[in-house]
Amino acid sequence: MFAHVDADAFFASVLVRKHPHLQGKPVLALGMGGGCVIAASYEAKAKGVKTGMRVIEARKLAPGAIEMPSDFRETGLASKQIEAALEEVCPAIEQMSIDEWFLDLRTMMNGIPEHLDAWAQEIRRTILQRTAISVSVGIGPTKTLAKMASEYRKPGGITVVSISDSDQTAHSTLYIVHSTFLHDRPAAAIPGIGPRRQIETEAHGWKTAWDYANADPAMIRKLFGKPGRELQQELLGESIYPIAIIRPPKSVSRCRSFHSTMNRDLVKAHLLKHLEYCTEKMRRSGLATTEIAIWVRGKEYRHDGRNMRVSKAAETVDDLLMPTLACLKPLLESCGPWNQVGLALNGLIPSGSLQQSLFENPKDAADKEELQKAVDQLHKRFGRDAVTRASALQVPSGTKKEMDLPIIG
Repeated sequence: MFAHVDADAFFASVLVRKHPHLQGKPVLALGMGGGCVIAASYEAKAKGVKTGMRVIEARKLAPGAIEMPSDFRETGLASKQIEAALEEVCPAIEQMSIDEWFLDLRTMMNGIPEHLDAWAQEIRRTILQRTAISVSVGIGPTKTLAKMASEYRKPGGITVVSISDSDQTAHSTLYIVHSTFLHDRPAAAIPGIGPRRQIETEAHGWKTAWDYANADPAMIRKLFGKPGRELQQELLGESIYPIAIIRPPKSVSRCRSFHSTMNRDLVKAHLLKHLEYCTEKMRRSGLATTEIAIWVRGKEYRHDGRNMRVSKAAETVDDLLMPTLACLKPLLESCGPWNQVGLALNGLIPSGSLQQSLFENPKDAADKEELQKAVDQLHKRFGRDAVTRASALQVPSGTKKEMDLPIIG
């Protein structure tokens, strides 16, 4: 089974996140030059505004709509935050664009979730709570069906396409039987059926996705070649397109939300937990980082961030600790209270290509690496919470077991 996670009206939603007073208002996110709408809030879409529409046409449909240039920096940050949440639950992820991702649910630690609808609801809640961005989730036996499913109940919808009428289907309105789903979707809703192909499908009487899926394969191949035939197989539930995982990853990131606080030590503790997590994940892939990015979310859900290139590519928590805290310091001076902090290790390179610094004692570097290896082994054997730094223990735990953790440093 595959999942497709698609952010709702992404560029417009990011503007609303950055400027909360826009909530509930028709918003047009404009591209560079300001002549084209690259995203519209659902209040604007309700008036007929569509993505790609010229601004002059959108104004006629939604007079008084708020027009703002898209914030590409904030959009990139929100995209990384969503991806970080997805990476925590599924190892096989393919980012299709800045606002959509495929997940291969077969690669999850405990396999495909038993209750896919509940799993999707939890993913959606997590992303909304951490990022203030709504997403729609579609699940199906192929990537094509999953993508079509994510578009079925937008915004904020969840749809699970089931090949057979299972017990789950009967007990959850979020499930829809495969044949019913394809009968309900027009051929134009199939990814890859653009205006030119739509002319052909209409000419052959293929009005619905079901019609296309059950058309003569030879005719499909004749009209649309191999890609058209593969698309037909995907619609029938035969997985043709695997998740395209790009290795090595370009970055590793993590963020967490918490109750608003003015306690700087608590924010720092959350950040250090992120650093330990991201460093361990980076090391498992045999990588080192050349850049650190930190962001916080303060009052009124306003985000602020900093990034810093490290003087020497690093692969241990000890090497990353000082630049991480240096990034955090100005953020804690600029806003508060805080309810979220996140960290990303960017510019990842193979750790085998690292060179020793001329200004560092080789023995010190070796000691740091040995300590990090020991911590990695403890985490691998006993879990990530088996050992942590004293300064990270301020993170609330709620269980005595977690409060009694061994500490280092």
